[in-house]
Amino acid sequence: MTFLFVIRHGQASFGNEQYDQLSELGMLQARILGDFFRRCAIGFEGFFSGPKNRQMQTAATVMGQMFPEGAVPRATVLDELTEYDAARIIKRYFESEGCSSDQALEKIKETLKDPDNFFQIFKGAVRMWFAGQLSAEGLESRTEFRERVVRGFARIGAAGDRNTKNLVFTSGGVIAAVMQEALGVGDETAFDLAWDIRNASISVFEYRHGKLKLLSFNAVAHLEIEADPRLLTYR
Repeated sequence: MTFLFVIRHGQASFGNEQYDQLSELGMLQARILGDFFRRCAIGFEGFFSGPKNRQMQTAATVMGQMFPEGAVPRATVLDELTEYDAARIIKRYFESEGCSSDQALEKIKETLKDPDNFFQIFKGAVRMWFAGQLSAEGLESRTEFRERVVRGFARIGAAGDRNTKNLVFTSGGVIAAVMQEALGVGDETAFDLAWDIRNASISVFEYRHGKLKLLSFNAVAHLEIEADPRLLTYR
């Protein structure tokens, strides 16, 4: 039996062309989370991160706060923890609407000028991807994505000794896929869950005998206690 404390990355730079980096607020969220873990003294033995910049930046910032006076452990980077390819999904969506490849890229730049509008279009594109209505050579399907994520979590869970506590840094789509596996819910529920996972939130899973069990989901008490509504973000 091992425990996985799964962290969604801090706020990234949504609405910018360079999304895959933490915003200033995202860095603050990560520092607060790291201070929280330091005070809790949970005794993590394993540290894992997806390969995206926002995931690794969150890991480095949190762990830097956890170990302010000693050697900071290095998180093991696992490709299985990376998020789905949002850029390719939204590009494929515009192509499905009749745009050429170049026109799709221009459409993305144009819609990014209005982040709220872009988000609604993006959410619709992801829904189509969930339903298997968007595909392209080299674009991972939702089924392939989910299977890959579950393999990654099984790899972490099976590697630890009894009662090992692991800290895992990843993204909302990954956490929703793990939730789906643990709860046995359908794609529609998993889709809805994905948009409710807050930045720098904590979800805890138990891994035992090859199965995942949800213990807690989307906790942000470490942010709420700061009494600053700006810290509670979804994107």
